[in-house]
Amino acid sequence: MREGRAYVAVLNGRIVAVAALVLIGKSAYLQGLRVRPELRGRGVGETTTRFLLEEARRRGAVVATLLVAEWNTPSHALVKKVGFKPRMYIYGGKPARRGESKCLSSLEAYEAVSEALGRSRGYACLPDEPWVCTAVTPWELLARGRPCIDKSLYIGRFSFGSAIGDPDIDVTSLSLDGYRERYTTYILYAIELQEKF
Repeated sequence: MREGRAYVAVLNGRIVAVAALVLIGKSAYLQGLRVRPELRGRGVGETTTRFLLEEARRRGAVVATLLVAEWNTPSHALVKKVGFKPRMYIYGGKPARRGESKCLSSLEAYEAVSEALGRSRGYACLPDEPWVCTAVTPWELLARGRPCIDKSLYIGRFSFGSAIGDPDIDVTSLSLDGYRERYTTYILYAIELQEKF
């Protein structure tokens, strides 16, 4: 709430849903939609999601993304109904090992991140907020962390390959490999809100 990300849906003076909206450059990330159990299946989640998309559009976002756990069938149906399309798999959990690698700077860092984003079609999770995954530019990633190369490129708590990082802290990656404790598989969904940037 302090960061201005939290939104609530109110019906008859009662909070019926909560969610968050994170803006990164021209991208928006919808996070943590929760609807009161007794009101699920009545359109509250869809209405809240559509409101967040309009809010993101109003605030200048041209694309919105969100993550859905692979097992969450109702959420998959909801986001597809609203118009989101699946883009890629994201994995998260506790990594098996720390990154002890060569860290890059300046042009070398920009080139490595640009090449990696080309492979991921411009999507990545944030180095400092690994559960916020959206369309980003190399500069947006580099402003949040320094990329390093091990067997794959990683930047902060997100890896374009195998999971690398502090074994006691959550990380996300584009690979199933490298986890000591892996959570469920997530699907990253995206929807275009305006002309491409």
